[in-house]
Amino acid sequence: MKKLTLLALSAVFGLSSAAGFAAQVAPASAPAAKAAPAAKKAEKKTPAKIHHAKKGEKVGASAPQKAQAAKAEASAPAKKAAHKHAKKHAAKKEASAQKAQAAKSDASAPAKKAHKSHAKKHAAKKEASAQKAQAAKSDASAPVKKAHKTHAKKHAAKKEASAQKAQAAKSDASAPAKKAHKSHAKKHAAKKEASAQKAQAAKSDASAPAKKAHKTHAKKAHKAAASAAK
Repeated sequence: MKKLTLLALSAVFGLSSAAGFAAQVAPASAPAAKAAPAAKKAEKKTPAKIHHAKKGEKVGASAPQKAQAAKAEASAPAKKAAHKHAKKHAAKKEASAQKAQAAKSDASAPAKKAHKSHAKKHAAKKEASAQKAQAAKSDASAPVKKAHKTHAKKHAAKKEASAQKAQAAKSDASAPAKKAHKSHAKKHAAKKEASAQKAQAAKSDASAPAKKAHKTHAKKAHKAAASAAK
């Protein structure tokens, strides 16, 4: 816009200068009346040129806007088409991805089922093997356990028999000693009793004369007392 304004002003200034120069170079013989109308005519044309320049400036100013609008209008269908194309492309891409995922799932489903089936069979075989191993271990250990129990019972029976024999032998060994002790105790008691009887007899024998003398003395004293009383 500034350039257009400058161009218009330059054109006006150029025309004014050209008119002035034409008036100066006019022949001296030209009448003054002819020069005056030419100057006036030039002055009248100058505002029209200025107006035309302004109109050109406005046109020049609106031209980029019109071009921009036309460009926008021209690009709008292209943008819409590009947007639609992008949507379609995205939809196709998403549909392709979904189809690929579905195909992948369908393809992996048998593999997963086969893997699960194989895992179940393997687990069943492993469990069966463990049960067989446990049964075999039980069968193998059963005779050992029975033999161990039998040996334990025999050992306990032998130990008990040995204890009974030892007790019987101890009883048999202590029986004579007990009998001898009882016999000695009886003999000692008999001797003690005999000694006591002998001591009692000796005491009785020793006290008999004294008792007789005492009785005799008592009788004599009684008789003397009776005689004195008479």
